[in-house]
Amino acid sequence: MTRSVSRGEASWHRVPPVLGLLWVFALAACASDGAFEQESFEAATGDDTPAERAGLGFTREGALERASPVGSERARQAEAARVVRELWEVAGARGAPGEAWTFDYQVHGGALTLLSFRRTATGQGAGATVEWSGFSRELTRSLSTLVGVKPRRLRFTLERGLERWRFDLETVRGPVAVHARTVPESLPGASGPLVSDALTVARQLLPASRVPWEGRVHERARLQFEGLRLHPEVALGVFEVQEGSGRRTAPGSADLRMPVVQALLPFANAVGSRTVEVELEGRHVRGEAEPRWRVVAAATLEPSAPAEEMRDIAREYRAMQEDILRHWREEVRDRARLAGVWSFEQLAYWYVGGFIAKGALGAMEAVAPTVVAVLGRGGAKAAQWFRTVLIRTPPAEREALQRIWMKVEAEGLVALEAGEQAELRHILARAEKALHEPLDRQAKKRLRQWARREYFETVNPRLARELGPLRMEEYEIHHRIPLEYARLFPRMDINQGTNLVALERTVHRSINRVWESVGQQAQRLDNRQVEALSRVIDQQYGSWFHRIHVPAESASALATAEQNALRAVKGLLER
Repeated sequence: MTRSVSRGEASWHRVPPVLGLLWVFALAACASDGAFEQESFEAATGDDTPAERAGLGFTREGALERASPVGSERARQAEAARVVRELWEVAGARGAPGEAWTFDYQVHGGALTLLSFRRTATGQGAGATVEWSGFSRELTRSLSTLVGVKPRRLRFTLERGLERWRFDLETVRGPVAVHARTVPESLPGASGPLVSDALTVARQLLPASRVPWEGRVHERARLQFEGLRLHPEVALGVFEVQEGSGRRTAPGSADLRMPVVQALLPFANAVGSRTVEVELEGRHVRGEAEPRWRVVAAATLEPSAPAEEMRDIAREYRAMQEDILRHWREEVRDRARLAGVWSFEQLAYWYVGGFIAKGALGAMEAVAPTVVAVLGRGGAKAAQWFRTVLIRTPPAEREALQRIWMKVEAEGLVALEAGEQAELRHILARAEKALHEPLDRQAKKRLRQWARREYFETVNPRLARELGPLRMEEYEIHHRIPLEYARLFPRMDINQGTNLVALERTVHRSINRVWESVGQQAQRLDNRQVEALSRVIDQQYGSWFHRIHVPAESASALATAEQNALRAVKGLLER
């Protein structure tokens, strides 16, 4: 007799991937914007910390580069040993003769991430007892060498004979799983909170109706993993009684949950948010006091491709998620150690990817509408814009944001306590307010440094090569929309490449004089007037943009351009 009862389907998140470490060379030369302030060479080169000087985050063609740490041989051996333990916990310890299983793993850099497993044949009777020592000895010895480090999917096949398990290993087709780890580690055992999560989930999976006496039931459900945690809520699917009348049920106890828990825990060793679909079998055998429960199949569902606006940051975001989980396991979550590890641009990619992937933007809109509007567009441009938000954020608040969002990555939004939620809203509200206020001196100083380094490293490296290090000191970076008016353009990345121009110093000083001619009216200008003034500068000085210039050869032309610009600006202001 079979009866089916639908309990609904689980919705699940589509989560794009992450970032890691990168390098950038620092050009030791002046980076003055020059519109209203002149800075010394020493001030313009900045007083960044060594970590900030080494990696402000600018990379060629807008792609973040990640250092690729290669795990040690000991780490790869630890990965292999963990896989053998997972095979044993799910199949080996309770297998009957004739039983067969397949386990699919993603290999990447020597790291092994469980993708799915399934019982492909049921066994009967009782063969000789298989000891853990014999089971592990045959597999562990050569597994770390066999799996290699190249990205590929491996399938382990286990078949139970009368006296032992037989093993087979093959490569199978399939894309690289986005939730797979890429660096081998000696992972610690399951944490107390994770085991507690799994016990809570197992309690829901073992239905109250129990297992019919001498009968069998089948159940399907979807679970949600977030970082290192398993959400306690379960989306129950189909429950079927496949054998037995159901008029009498076998008694159960809390101990029945442990085989289920042991089958769920391996799926926590992955990255990001992911949905795992599980199938369970409950069976009562004549002569036994309690039924047996086993997870007979489980698979991490492949997410849909990220939305188009997320594709350019998906990989970087995923890589950074992996770094977060690694640091979290090393118990740095309550310290500010990571402040000097990641650049502002890496952090920006991480936040933007996380805010979108975890559906956090909706909750932020009330306190930070401009931030939500820009980040909602997604992509690299949104991340590059958000780095300027970070530079306007006080260091203490940046550290707090980093601490809170690390916890979200490791345990999910639901893990935030009320105080942490309030703190996050406060930080975002302050960031929103700062977008509409004048930049302070320190923020302008930092943005000038960024503008220079990014321009010569990524926007126009050809000009940097043509100038050479010595002559480059004579060139400054002009913001077409000056930093002083950033408050009028809160949704604009003031340091975006299209707003940056390299100019020989005498030309830039001439442009400064034009902007300074605005005088006391500067504070009353609106964004349209600033754009109009910027177009005047472009028209009169465009022939000197992004080019090598010899001052003595065009002094007369430069003077004419300045006079024409001053007259045009005066005319605009008198309208």
